[in-house]
Amino acid sequence: MVIKVSLFAEQECETKLDKIGDAQSKLAAHVDFEALAAEIDEAAPRPRRERGGRPPFPTELMVRVLVIQQLYNLSDEQMEFQLLDRLSFQRFVGRRQNLQAPDPTTIWTFKERLIETGAQADPEQG
Repeated sequence: MVIKVSLFAEQECETKLDKIGDAQSKLAAHVDFEALAAEIDEAAPRPRRERGGRPPFPTELMVRVLVIQQLYNLSDEQMEFQLLDRLSFQRFVGRRQNLQAPDPTTIWTFKERLIETGAQADPEQG
């Protein structure tokens, strides 16, 4: 058997994922993550960058990371690995053209930002 080599393998793979039914794509079609990120930024403002440092990842990307992390019960370390390794996760969070993925400290810091401001979901309230 001869393995087919294609210059368009990445696009072909993404097309096939869409055809098969990527669960994350279905979720993205039903949740307005942009509006959710705006609400989070209002309730839990992004930290100021007066001291410099690396620019933070967009809130929408981080919200999507937390959604996947919860759905698949992943640790912060495993979440970083999966974002680097897994095509469907990369597509969902919108980092297909970016080499950087949030590291475990960045994920933890984002969750702490939500907790400190009371913006996290309360399981008691549904």
